[in-house]
Amino acid sequence: MKATLPSSPSLPVRKTPARRLPSDQVPPSSPPLKRLLVKDQHKLFFIKVDDILYFEADGNYITLHTRQRTYLLYESLTQLEQRLDSSDFTRIHRSYLINLNYVEELEGYFNGEYLVKLTGGHTLKWTRFYRANAKDFLTKYQ
Repeated sequence: MKATLPSSPSLPVRKTPARRLPSDQVPPSSPPLKRLLVKDQHKLFFIKVDDILYFEADGNYITLHTRQRTYLLYESLTQLEQRLDSSDFTRIHRSYLINLNYVEELEGYFNGEYLVKLTGGHTLKWTRFYRANAKDFLTKYQ
């Protein structure tokens, strides 16, 4: 013998508002960041994005490098990259995001890679995986 389930009364349809984007996805219409809020030993600092030489990823932390000092952020590099102006910042390595306004010299390195010399004497490697970003940067100035 087959068991039958009692018929359920029809339930009202509840309309729900559209879901918000997760915090790591910024809508394309958002203006790029002008300042970053950084906490350091019970103090909050506003750092102008124009003063940042580069960002260095270390897991879910980012070390923000300026001419004067470094600061620690708790955010992924991918999340931060989406909030910055792509005409000023580009990814050169899975762990580095540089401010193109501080590039002083590009030196061919090995197999399509470059050594990038930034203001202040910092030297970083621009890897092959991000070679398209290097070509875009170079064509902008030719």
